[in-house]
Amino acid sequence: MFSSISGRTVKLIRRVVELAANALGLELIAKWRTYDKPLADTLREMFGRLQISTVLDIGANEGQYYEFLRQHVGFTGIIHSFEPDPDLADKLIAKSAIDPKWKIHPVALGPSPGKLEMNIMNTPVFNSFLAPSKDQPRLGENHDLNSNAVRTSVLVEVKTLDDVTTELADLKTTYVKIDTQGFDLQVLAGGPRTVNQIPALQTEVSFRSLYVGSPTFQESLEAFGKAGFSVVDFFLVVSDHESMAAVEFDCVMVRSHRTPPAVQTATA
Repeated sequence: MFSSISGRTVKLIRRVVELAANALGLELIAKWRTYDKPLADTLREMFGRLQISTVLDIGANEGQYYEFLRQHVGFTGIIHSFEPDPDLADKLIAKSAIDPKWKIHPVALGPSPGKLEMNIMNTPVFNSFLAPSKDQPRLGENHDLNSNAVRTSVLVEVKTLDDVTTELADLKTTYVKIDTQGFDLQVLAGGPRTVNQIPALQTEVSFRSLYVGSPTFQESLEAFGKAGFSVVDFFLVVSDHESMAAVEFDCVMVRSHRTPPAVQTATA
């Protein structure tokens, strides 16, 4: 029966249902959007309050974060995406032709400039400078444990965060997202000037390591805390399907406000 309903009719029905939900103070969203909605809502409010005009997408992979910002956050500013995997970078450059505010940089970011061997995994989202740990969690009912296994390696160019932000107009309205599969603290180490000026950032913290030598969540929070940032919220990325234990979270952070010195009052 439903196969005979036209697309125009479906849109009309959807619009009527949305209006009814709004009248009741409810928001109607597609089921597939429920996963990313809390993060999207947080960033939308944060970007407005901090007047964010530029986002650095460090670890762009296939452009998932770009699409998330444009489609779900509603961000219309400039996005600089950094992706060192040559194959993925070429695809991003082709995709970016439709958006003049999307700039692709085919490099990695790290603690110092140079070149490093990058592990290309069976599933590209797991690409990392680090080797995968032997104890891999099952990240979904149908997850292949060989997804995070090294397929090959490639020598890639590495720059520092401070190198690539020298030409940005205003770091005080720039948001930095870091998702480098266990390499986030090395990115942080290469950007002391940058992190001293940006108002907020996003990093991935691990409760269970997917890579040899990747930082624990305590080490990550301590490092970004020392850089002057406080946690806004955590957003679950993946959990172990078998144990139900959390594996990784996206952590949104904002620059800490320094407490003003106590006012000294005169005593009688």
